[in-house]
Amino acid sequence: MKKLILLCLVFVFSNTFYAQDKKTKAKKTKATTEKVVKEKKEKAAKVKEKATEAKEGAKKEVQKVEKETKSKTKAVKDKVDSSQKDAKEKATSVKEKATKVSDKASGMYNGNKVFTGPNGGKYYINKNGNKTYIDNSDSK
Repeated sequence: MKKLILLCLVFVFSNTFYAQDKKTKAKKTKATTEKVVKEKKEKAAKVKEKATEAKEGAKKEVQKVEKETKSKTKAVKDKVDSSQKDAKEKATSVKEKATKVSDKASGMYNGNKVFTGPNGGKYYINKNGNKTYIDNSDSK
């Protein structure tokens, strides 16, 4: 009987010992898991921060390009406007020169004044401001 009691005591102590070992292992595992989770969260935060910085950098770059594009567009538009203005001025001066002809007016042709040139040729000024010569057979 003594052996049986002794055997029971050994069994109880051994279970208690292993139970404490399991608790210790569980604590260690939990601590390790928490450490790994914390490291993963930190890495994720760093990646997120880098992504945010990259996004902001890209946004600034886009704004810079948009600004440059707007300024270039404005410069081109100004050039086009000045070119159109110059072309209009040239067209106006050509019309003025064409209408300030020193040749003699000698009648009408299709609703336009007919002028006689220094060599006797007859012409009128068309809607584009150019001289259009008339055949002698047409003017009769």
